[in-house]
Amino acid sequence: MPSAPSLQEIIQLVETEAEDTNPLGRLRAASGLAGHLAEVGDAALGYFVDQARHAGHSWSEIGEALGVSKQAAQQKHTVRQPPGLESPAFELFTPRARNAVGDSESIARDWGHDYVGTEHLLLSLYRDPQSLAAQILADAGLPEDQATAALGKCVERGAGAPEGKLPFTPKAKAVFNAALAAASELGHGHVGTEHLLLGVDRVDGVAREVLEHAELTPGILSEQVVAKLASHQQPKADGTSSRGKEDTE
Repeated sequence: MPSAPSLQEIIQLVETEAEDTNPLGRLRAASGLAGHLAEVGDAALGYFVDQARHAGHSWSEIGEALGVSKQAAQQKHTVRQPPGLESPAFELFTPRARNAVGDSESIARDWGHDYVGTEHLLLSLYRDPQSLAAQILADAGLPEDQATAALGKCVERGAGAPEGKLPFTPKAKAVFNAALAAASELGHGHVGTEHLLLGVDRVDGVAREVLEHAELTPGILSEQVVAKLASHQQPKADGTSSRGKEDTE
């Protein structure tokens, strides 16, 4: 089994890298690092699950290797591909980004809508509080309750969603391509939740209105993403620092 950082190494990393050295400051730094480690672990797991699937292994075999049931493995690692996004591109989405896309449909249903729009994609980014997008939004002063309230002023709740899969609006589909573009511009090989957040803010829609009202423009959010990723950099043995794949959630 590959070696993993020890508890003491993680503690030393937090104590060394935390900008705020009081106990609460170090606790916040430890929380951020724990979230990053979970993101990297999830991404690595998703990568090797994909490799196993491409090699022809069944979900039963994958579940056995993971120590879970076939259903649990399939449910965690399979997310419906968004319409309008080619399969090779969607494979670049990290597990957490895929989950956010999947959650957007259930959020649309909760609102009684018969479509999935940019507003539902924005709210889906809050579903996993450990994701980079959720952390960035919270740090920027736009927690989920405020975003929900702001969207409620722009969009009315519907009478109920129909049976079957809900369609993504053209603007929602545009978010996926905008997220891919944002990842490429940052030199990232995967699309994480932070890139979806940037994509939401690049497409003229209801979600963008909410973000702009909170003074979160694409430029400001890009700075927030770069800063958040930089805060998760881990030092190498030679004293330099490096980061693995971006928000490999």
